[in-house]
Amino acid sequence: MLCLSILSLFQACKEPELNIENSKQYGNVYLQSATNGAILQSYNIKDEWVETAIGAGYGGLDKLSQKISIELAIDASKVTEYNNQNNSNYELPPAGSYDLENPTVEIDRNFGGSNSAKLRVNAIKLGGTKSYIIPISIKNVSPELPVTKGLQTTYYIVNGVYESNPFPPIPLTGWKIIDFSDDDYDAIGGRAPYCIDGDKTTCWLSTYRRVNGWRPTHPHHVTIAMANEQILHGLKLYGRTGTSNAYLFPKTVQIETSTDGQTWKSAGIFIIAASSDETAATMYFEKSTNAKYFKVTVLNSAGNGDTTAIAELEAF
Repeated sequence: MLCLSILSLFQACKEPELNIENSKQYGNVYLQSATNGAILQSYNIKDEWVETAIGAGYGGLDKLSQKISIELAIDASKVTEYNNQNNSNYELPPAGSYDLENPTVEIDRNFGGSNSAKLRVNAIKLGGTKSYIIPISIKNVSPELPVTKGLQTTYYIVNGVYESNPFPPIPLTGWKIIDFSDDDYDAIGGRAPYCIDGDKTTCWLSTYRRVNGWRPTHPHHVTIAMANEQILHGLKLYGRTGTSNAYLFPKTVQIETSTDGQTWKSAGIFIIAASSDETAATMYFEKSTNAKYFKVTVLNSAGNGDTTAIAELEAF
């Protein structure tokens, strides 16, 4: 009786067998990385390739009886689909700034996960701080198995960030002021050309003297022609030094660029503050651009008054 009781208890503890007809139909492959929406990745802007591992998984009632091969690919067709669903306007990154290494992965029998493919991104080749999207999809499974709905594509949203400026300033030789809103004179110059003379002790100063109680208010602008067309990644702006002049430092700045001086495009609107060490601010473009001309418009200044000052402009 004791033996029969033990045998009955053992049988009761055994995992029940599930006899499900055509159980193979419930086997699916998927991308583990697609389970939590788009993946945001920022890279320090320097000339190096950074790798992200991407693998596939298998789930189902039956264990795999043989190895399966899964082909992954960068899927440009998914960019528009993602933008339509998310009211966004992402693009693929510039050619040559990313690739997918070892795109075919395998899941061995009796295993649920694959080895890894590698998404590689070189941030300096992104050409700025703009965000891009890289959709990676399961394109083929051999032998054929269904792909879990909604887990076929992983979206990577990537952008570059600057730890420090890797670009040297463009030489000032041959630069000219071709247009400006207004200027004034005082002990440190004040005229528009002083913002590109290479001397941070002089500056361009907007008109501060009142005539009949009036002086020009923001915006104030200056337009510069460089000697030659260049690839511009951004500008560095130096303000007038001295704590008593802090109110003159530009706070909101619009930058426009042109190749011919006639047709202009925006490089961005920047909210900046003076650094404590050199009374300067660096403005990185979202996307580098070819230009011979650039226009800097100060929309308002730190003191919220009528006037502004720029000691020096550097382009890089």
